[in-house]
Amino acid sequence: MRRFFSPIIAGSVLGGLLAATTGTVAHADVSQTALETALDLPTGVTMTRTGDPRGFGVASFYKANPTAPAQRFNDFPRRGGNHQYAVMSTGKAADLFDMTVPALAPSTNLAGADKVSMTFSVGAAVGSCLLVDVAMGTEERVHMYDPDVHKSDVISLTRDGDETEYAKHQGNWFIGQIADREFETTRVEKKPMAVNSIQYWHGTSEVEQEFDRQPDVHAAPLLPQITPFDYFSSVDTFEVPVTSGSKVTLSIADANNESLDSVAMVDRVRMAPHCSSSSAADTGLTPLKPAVVLGHRGVQNILTVDLKPDTPQVERYDATDNGWHPGGVELRFRWYRYWIETSNCNDGLLAHWEPIPDADRQAFSPTLNEKGRCVIAVVTGKKDGYREETFPSPASSQWVPTLPIQDGVFTNTAVPTITSPIGGIKVNDTLSATTGTFSPRPDSSSFQWWAGTQPISGATDSTFRVTAAQAGKQIKVRVTARRLNFDEMTIESSPTVAVTNLNFDTIPAPRLVGTGVQGKPLTVDPGAWVPAAEKFEYEWYADNVKIANQTRATYTPSSSLMGARVHAVVKGIKAGYNPQSRPTNSMVVTGASFTGGKVAVSGTARVGQRLSASATGWLPVSPATRQYTWFVGGRAVQEGTSTFFTVPASAAGQRITVQVRGERTGYAPKTIVSAPTAPVARGVLTTNTPRIFGSARPKGTLRVSASWRPAPIVYRYQWYVGSKKISRATKSSYKIPKKYRGKKIRVKVTATKAGYTTVNRYSAYKKVAKK
Repeated sequence: MRRFFSPIIAGSVLGGLLAATTGTVAHADVSQTALETALDLPTGVTMTRTGDPRGFGVASFYKANPTAPAQRFNDFPRRGGNHQYAVMSTGKAADLFDMTVPALAPSTNLAGADKVSMTFSVGAAVGSCLLVDVAMGTEERVHMYDPDVHKSDVISLTRDGDETEYAKHQGNWFIGQIADREFETTRVEKKPMAVNSIQYWHGTSEVEQEFDRQPDVHAAPLLPQITPFDYFSSVDTFEVPVTSGSKVTLSIADANNESLDSVAMVDRVRMAPHCSSSSAADTGLTPLKPAVVLGHRGVQNILTVDLKPDTPQVERYDATDNGWHPGGVELRFRWYRYWIETSNCNDGLLAHWEPIPDADRQAFSPTLNEKGRCVIAVVTGKKDGYREETFPSPASSQWVPTLPIQDGVFTNTAVPTITSPIGGIKVNDTLSATTGTFSPRPDSSSFQWWAGTQPISGATDSTFRVTAAQAGKQIKVRVTARRLNFDEMTIESSPTVAVTNLNFDTIPAPRLVGTGVQGKPLTVDPGAWVPAAEKFEYEWYADNVKIANQTRATYTPSSSLMGARVHAVVKGIKAGYNPQSRPTNSMVVTGASFTGGKVAVSGTARVGQRLSASATGWLPVSPATRQYTWFVGGRAVQEGTSTFFTVPASAAGQRITVQVRGERTGYAPKTIVSAPTAPVARGVLTTNTPRIFGSARPKGTLRVSASWRPAPIVYRYQWYVGSKKISRATKSSYKIPKKYRGKKIRVKVTATKAGYTTVNRYSAYKKVAKK
């Protein structure tokens, strides 16, 4: 048999006590007292042993690890005892829990015939029935050889002076006890407790552990892998009728003294008033309520006999209150299958029900042999001093088989999980998934990765590399478990966080290529992005205002944008990467350039004179419009389209220039400036001789008239008599006093104007009459 080592701390037989170890155990002879204690010998019963001392040992509980609670192995030590039990072996008893034996195959030839025995001597008045609990373990192959042809290791229980063999395996005996009609019975003769005769075995290999489970905890194997022995029978209680002075011998012998060993686990030697087969035995063992079978009716699914259906938990067969009356009833189980495939199995004819090999526990896993057939579990109660009772009876209404066994269904105990990088999932990350945990183990599992609500085509491995198509989506995986004769089961993992895009490693500054002249194309050079972008998108802006419908790499600015500052924004796009935008440099849109052009000023640079400007020589064409700005001493004093400029008084002494701005659609404006004039001279007033009019008589009034240009002019007056100034005569009129009879009078007119030369002119004399 192929064996698998499990990292478990096993119980090992050592000097009559259980030792926790994972290594080879040195043997020490177990004492007589230790054996008697382990057997729970009652008062009045003594024991002697025969055979190689190495064939005897004492064991106790085992632990799965140093901190785990103590556990029984194969129902040993027995309940109601002292937590120890005896071991008898055709080899070394110390090998029972030694996982270090070579090749995990105990093979020790003891002295003599590889046989050890214990003889129990019954004293006076201790009871009429001796009972002992025994289970067998072996390294021999089971269900392989005809017991009538091939000898095998055997456990024997005999009474002195009696040829009856009391160590008989029950087989499917229990169900036959309640047959109501003789022709219905399926009772068979009990078989010797020999390896080749025992019909019910339980393996310790990893394969057999998978479906041989504890009735209340299906995750726990029935027989943990802590022993090098391959198979164990369930516990049987052997009964021997005795009287005072009887001697009963329990032995285990190696067939033909061969190397493969077997062991007997022995516990609770005790006395009872009567054996169960005695007519004097008590009666009345009965379940308080009919048991039911729980679990999916499927191949290799675990079915369990629920002994107390009215409670939420499943009571174990060995619980103090296991649903049977009176208390302290031990239970034995047998599972049967209907003889044909049918959906109508409510048949109480025992001949139509076949015992299922190895199915003698509270929990049972149907095999392919049961597919399409109904099964039923029969429970037998045993109690010292009582007659055995088996339920349900085929003739009763409680005989309710299961529905036919179908394909099995998985039980999922852990959903698949996805392992991803710390800090989130990005494009190009590799995810890995577990299959989750299914019971039983699948023959195979397949994967299907999902993004959001859609499966990802081709993503059917246990690992998956995230692509750009999954960006922004949550990832999950579905695992489908498959096993022969099982319905497929698909379980989905929890979704991951949403996949995020990568960022570009290098984003250069894009730039505009072109002159910036209106009517000439500008082109964006996006630069070398790392990794390379798959495409670019463009937006164009003029003075930071988006230009509608301009989304290409090239843009030709119109003349309406002359003077505006133009730039583009480039967006790099690549699947699996975050889009990134970068602005280009900006350019001011200009027009075509004028060349040539000069301006000249004609006229006299004198206050009051009119100058004219002439702009000529523009290339390649003349401006459509011209703007003239006249400057006096560098200060603009006139702006417009007029080519003429009248020199103001403020310009006196300063130079004059003219600036001409030429404009034409599609051309950049150009401004040309004239050479400065000579310093502006003062203006010259246009005058004539003042004329006096009025009454030239004493007490008459004279007036002066002067109309000079350009107006306005400020005039001042001074009247004279002869050549002498007349005091306070400074107005444009003068009233002649009497004293100036016969005198000559004239007036001086002084003209002033800003920017002009002051002019003095005298009128002609006017003679005053004497009267």
